[in-house]
Amino acid sequence: MKNRKLGKYEIVERLGRGGMAEVYRAYHPNLDRYVAIKVLHSFLSDDAEFKIRFEKEAQNIAKLRHPNIVQVYDFDFDPTGESYYMVMELIEGPTLKDRLYDENTNEGRSLPLLEALRITRESAKALSYAHGRGMIHRDVKPANLMLDDKENHRVVLTDFGIAKLMGGAQNTMSGGMVGTPAYMAPEQGMGETGDERSDLYSLGVIMYQMLTGDLPYEAETPLGIILRHMNDPIPSVRQIDPHLPPAVDKVMQKLMAKEPDERYQSADELIEALEILEKTPARLDPATLILPKLPIAKPEDKSTVKRPERTGWRFPFALLLLIIGLLIIGGGTYWVGVNNGLFPAPGALLAFLASATPTATPTPTATDTVEPPTMTPSLTIAITPTVTFTNTPSLSPTLTASFTPTATATSTATETLVLTATPTSTATMTPNLTQTWAAERTATTTACTFDYAIIEQTPPDARDGGTFLPVNTPYNRQIRLLNAGSCVWERNTSLTFVSGESFKADPRIFIREQVEPAQEVVLVFSGTLPAQGSVDPICGIWELRTPGQIPIGERLEICVFVFDPGN
Repeated sequence: MKNRKLGKYEIVERLGRGGMAEVYRAYHPNLDRYVAIKVLHSFLSDDAEFKIRFEKEAQNIAKLRHPNIVQVYDFDFDPTGESYYMVMELIEGPTLKDRLYDENTNEGRSLPLLEALRITRESAKALSYAHGRGMIHRDVKPANLMLDDKENHRVVLTDFGIAKLMGGAQNTMSGGMVGTPAYMAPEQGMGETGDERSDLYSLGVIMYQMLTGDLPYEAETPLGIILRHMNDPIPSVRQIDPHLPPAVDKVMQKLMAKEPDERYQSADELIEALEILEKTPARLDPATLILPKLPIAKPEDKSTVKRPERTGWRFPFALLLLIIGLLIIGGGTYWVGVNNGLFPAPGALLAFLASATPTATPTPTATDTVEPPTMTPSLTIAITPTVTFTNTPSLSPTLTASFTPTATATSTATETLVLTATPTSTATMTPNLTQTWAAERTATTTACTFDYAIIEQTPPDARDGGTFLPVNTPYNRQIRLLNAGSCVWERNTSLTFVSGESFKADPRIFIREQVEPAQEVVLVFSGTLPAQGSVDPICGIWELRTPGQIPIGERLEICVFVFDPGN
């Protein structure tokens, strides 16, 4: 595209390329200024609705005028390349991603604390401004934060609204799954669109990375990373750098809380906390808060990354005390049992162990190819094997399992992801990353009966005596449900919109607690009544689903009488 025109802009050079767009430096002769042009890939034009959404969203983005948000000047369609493009202010400086992985300076693996606090605070100011105008970023990450070399390394947040635009494209993930797994909030990993607090979680991951040089959660696959964000404890930055003040770790823990209600509820709350940290320089002496200067390769070449060597014995003293205590308690219990005839004497126990015949137990390993133990062929070979991976399986995007006449290999854990294949000569199983990646806690769902009963609805449904309500007014309904099945409803079971009138409610309304069989739970349905009334009830079809998208009982119909007071 170099040396050609894009509309009224002259392309000078390409600055970068990503999964959804290319960025160019361009010159606008009429205004005598250089700009940055983001050209979205042509496959997006295949989405029939994309043009409408692009123009509407681009107009909203262009209204965002804040020193920490990149200014959008123009947007248009390029008929030659059959692609849409945005024209933005040109930021002369690196991205935060480049800053964290800069090989050409003496910078270490992490940033100085005061610099990390400043970058986090300025990013939060950008989010505060946009959130106040109803704009959620949904893909906050170092590659979308630029450091302006001309204005004292001013932090500039880019790509606002692009994630929302991408959410409806045909070639993107279904179910509203938009974002980058390494920085994605747990609720986004569950398929929710996320809100302001999801952006703050992503900013917390960036802050952790700036202070430690590493991501808080890493795995071999996007699925593994998402599961760790959902299930693993929040790591402490002080475990990496003990010099960091406890107050910094406290901010990190709140920023990255699993539940949105436990995080900072607004960017302004976070800014206030960061400003307090920055005003205590005696406790935040940057001279003592930088890790050793170690070179690090860019993410594309992980083979050259060198971790700091650990020397010396680092066995946790508290764990050692715990083990000693358990040995003392266990030994005492054993001797009491011997004296009372409950356990065999040591001599008899050793004789039994000596006479035991060791048995090798095959253990399945989550690698590219999983081969169950070979069995002697028999006349009947119609067996369906089940391969079970624990918690965060280490599997590549395509998993191939080869079978001889079959055996079943099972590994049991508290939470499992179960993949089942019927044996042929070769069975190929490909995890679908477009689904909601929530691991069911039960070993299998086939033995479960999922059902519900409605105990009460307040206000009642239109078919049960509900009254007429005016158009365009907020509508809230409390639905008291009973788990009428035989299995637990796991946390993040949801009421999911299917068809009809959505009442502008969230497409998935989550139950944030585990519901045991025969236990009741109150689900709050919040939305807005439609703009037109009707003499007949206006209804929408919803379905109760497990986190694994298994339907629970029959579909639920929500109906409301709506009238127009102006008629």
